[in-house]
Amino acid sequence: MDYGNRPSGEKKGKGYFGELKKPNGDVSTEISVGVGMDGKELEIPLIVPTLTKKELNYLLSTDVESKSFFTNMPPSIMDKAYEHAKMRIKSGMSPFADEDEMMEMPEK
Repeated sequence: MDYGNRPSGEKKGKGYFGELKKPNGDVSTEISVGVGMDGKELEIPLIVPTLTKKELNYLLSTDVESKSFFTNMPPSIMDKAYEHAKMRIKSGMSPFADEDEMMEMPEK
C-alpha cells in the first residue's frame, strides 16, 4: 500500500499500529513532525507506542492541517514522540517503525 511521502520525500510506512481509522473515514499510519534534536532538524512520528488512547484519539480526530492542531495538542504527545525518537536514534534505529514492528493499540 502506498501511504504517500513524508515531507522529506521518504515513503511513509504502516507506522507502529498499522492503518488507524479517522472519524472522517480516512486512515493514518504516522503523522510526521519536524523537531530539532542534537543540533539537527529531524522528522519524527507523533504516533508512537507510548501514547495513551486519549492522546492517540486526539491525533486521529484533529485535522493536522488546522491552525490549532499544535496549539491544542496535549504537550505529552510531543514529549513522548521526542523521547521515543531520541531513544531509537541513540540505538542506531530510525525513529519511524520498520515494516515488522507492529504494536498493540493502547487500552487506556
